[in-house]
Amino acid sequence: MWPKSITAFFGGLALSVSIMLSLYLLLPLAIDIKLLIGLIAGFLIWVGAMVYYYSYNSAKASSIACIKLLLLSAAVNTFLFLTK
Repeated sequence: MWPKSITAFFGGLALSVSIMLSLYLLLPLAIDIKLLIGLIAGFLIWVGAMVYYYSYNSAKASSIACIKLLLLSAAVNTFLFLTK
């Protein structure tokens, strides 16, 4: 149970930061509004990702799902960063 919890905690945190970076690069708003949206949405995404990862039966399946989503989000971040 602890390995699955640790994977959910840190994997959810990394995914939340990665998705919020993509959102930060896409939103054409003022910096203070982006920070507020990032704070609120980042927490909600983190909680949702933790619940999603924790729903798997094993820590291995949870970490594989985490890695897949992180790779997808990192690819989107790289594309957005290089095109701006």
